[in-house]
Amino acid sequence: MRCAAWVRSDGEGATMPPFSRRPGLLVAASALLAASSALAYDFEIGDEVTGSVITTLSIGAQMRIADRDPRNVGYYNGGRYTPADADDGNLNFDKYDLVTQITAVRSEARLRWRDYFATVSGEAFVDAVALNNDLAPNGPEGRPWRGRYSPSARDAAAWDARFREYYVGGNFTLFDNNLQVKLGSQILNWGEALFTLNGISVINPLEVSKILTPGTELKDALIPVPMVKLSYEIADGPSIEAFYQFDFEPIRLPVCGSFLSFNDNLCEGAKATSVFTDAGDRRSYTVGRDNAADYDNPAPPYGTGPQALSVSVPLHREDDPAGGDWGVSLRYFVPELNNTEFQAFYVNYRSRLPSIYFKAPEHYADGTGEVALMTAAPGLLGTALGALGPEAQAALAAGLAQLAPGLNLTGNLLSDLLDPALAPVLGGLISPPLGTLPRSVVFENLDNSGFYQYYPDDLQMLGLAFSTTDNWTGIAINGEISYKHNVPILGSAPAFFAAAINQAGGIPIDQGTAGARLPLGPPTIAGTALPLGPLYINNFGIAPISDGPNGLVFDDQYSPGRIIRADKRHDVWQAALRLTKIFGGTDFLTRVTGANSIIALVEFGGLFVDLDENYPYAAYGQNGFSGFYSRALELPGGFAQVSPPEPVLALGDPFWETGRLPTQWSGGIQGLFLFDYPDLIEGVKLTPSVAFSTGLVGITPAPLPGFTKGMTSLLFGLRADFSQSFAVTLNYFKSFGAGGGSNGSRNPFIDRDFLGIAATYQF
Repeated sequence: MRCAAWVRSDGEGATMPPFSRRPGLLVAASALLAASSALAYDFEIGDEVTGSVITTLSIGAQMRIADRDPRNVGYYNGGRYTPADADDGNLNFDKYDLVTQITAVRSEARLRWRDYFATVSGEAFVDAVALNNDLAPNGPEGRPWRGRYSPSARDAAAWDARFREYYVGGNFTLFDNNLQVKLGSQILNWGEALFTLNGISVINPLEVSKILTPGTELKDALIPVPMVKLSYEIADGPSIEAFYQFDFEPIRLPVCGSFLSFNDNLCEGAKATSVFTDAGDRRSYTVGRDNAADYDNPAPPYGTGPQALSVSVPLHREDDPAGGDWGVSLRYFVPELNNTEFQAFYVNYRSRLPSIYFKAPEHYADGTGEVALMTAAPGLLGTALGALGPEAQAALAAGLAQLAPGLNLTGNLLSDLLDPALAPVLGGLISPPLGTLPRSVVFENLDNSGFYQYYPDDLQMLGLAFSTTDNWTGIAINGEISYKHNVPILGSAPAFFAAAINQAGGIPIDQGTAGARLPLGPPTIAGTALPLGPLYINNFGIAPISDGPNGLVFDDQYSPGRIIRADKRHDVWQAALRLTKIFGGTDFLTRVTGANSIIALVEFGGLFVDLDENYPYAAYGQNGFSGFYSRALELPGGFAQVSPPEPVLALGDPFWETGRLPTQWSGGIQGLFLFDYPDLIEGVKLTPSVAFSTGLVGITPAPLPGFTKGMTSLLFGLRADFSQSFAVTLNYFKSFGAGGGSNGSRNPFIDRDFLGIAATYQF
């Protein structure tokens, strides 16, 4: 049995698969709420050609009804979440703001001649909220698009018009059995999971924003893909289906800054990446806008230069990949086993979810990875040496003389370190390299670097599924299990960006350069610990290398054009089991509620990912810095250690500990209940609904949709059909739980409660 199947006039049945951690819930609920008998204009051309046209007009609006949670707002944007790369949609809308007001039209035409058929469909929409582009002006003044969409994001959010499905096909007889061929842009859904995403259904991507928009039917949220599909009945029981894609379509993530967008770097309309501030924030160094040399004068109180709380680097997109995805499905229908169908699948495909990599410059700036001490921030180097005291300074000067006997040292340590002739040689004695001084060298390298969005390829999926019915209870049972090989799993933002920026020479932001604490205590020179400390000095301008946990140690190789990827490839298992029961008018549940009938669906889902132990993988709200540290300040051969390694956590806010890391196992339960009241109000058919989803165990790593333990979401809906043509739908979404502490929630939806209303008219 398949729930929410859209049976077409050409005899095809196509279920609409679900999307992210909670969108899966919205997907399935939208599908069943929107399902109604559609009116169409039928016509004939001559004696053999028949056709139909159906058009749907809709208007809908969505209102935010929750206060902003500071745990979902970046620290430098006024909140308590470490990064600022996931909060634009939160800051752009206040409580009781309209977040969308969309007017849309969708139309579909079908033709049939003998055993041949053709379909073409299209859509268009206008969002008045995005078109007006007058959003809530929250956050600091330095945000570049404070209170409005960026131009590219507004273009994507305000309006669009496009063709959807367009294909031709035919039914043929081959060796006395049926063969169907379809060629063109179409939807093909495999598998049995309805709520649990990331399973067998990988062929058609999803336009996420449509699922979250009142008035949109699920079938309109799936993105058709150009392909050829063959379906052949081998015999009475077995059949085979195969497809080959001619082009690639990715998942369409929400527009940057829209209410339900949760990533500001890989969203629709993104042009650059940043971590601690918005891309292009005036408090960050922005490639193409700022002069690198200006940043060697640190920001107040250590100088008079500009702030660099983050770095904004352009985000490029690789050319759209070609097609080439293909797959085969075998099905076996066994009437003797309660009409059970067994299914097996294989798909070779490219990920529909984007990933990101950093490409180092083809030519590095002079001085990369070197500490040119004569460029230290004014006064800070002298302060650091003064903290050592005369005895330690003398011992260190003597040690430097031994390590570089050919240099004409004066004995005045500060003068020698700042001497333009001596400083490069003395700075080169620091081993392993501490970072880069001056930090303008790092900014120059970033000027010639870039982040790139791409879609990982060479993924394989094997799947098994079944559908049956238990006659005694009347429960329909659907299940699937899938194994995916080579799936990209993202590392945390600190892990990826540290690795990427290390490749440019070190971390050049203010928090880690001028003014950051460097520990002294106790220094050792020639094996002797000096009687100091523990005490701290201020970093005198070095952009430090930041190494991390579980082998995330920079190898000090500045290779031109080097690629640093955010993802690691892993194997993923997914399983889902759904139970569906229709309660009739004589059942206890319907008698208690007064409903004519009730449809109940409950689905258990689980995932296993072969994650490496203690590696900092990404999950929402898990961008902590546990295990990251700046290197010790040492001289060769262990002669001297001036400062030990310093944990990044010692920098204070917003460099907080990592919460719970993503887990290998994660799972949860999701469900939907629909109540049918055909005559509660004369002339109006009412269909209330309650959908729920809760994580029972673990945290699914990003970018996979899945579960977070304790995260619960509820969707209440009411559909009123006034006729076969006209309907009004109300819905209310609420999410809570998952924890995360005071410095970041693990639930991106915890403050995104919304109320939606939509009216649709079909003709």
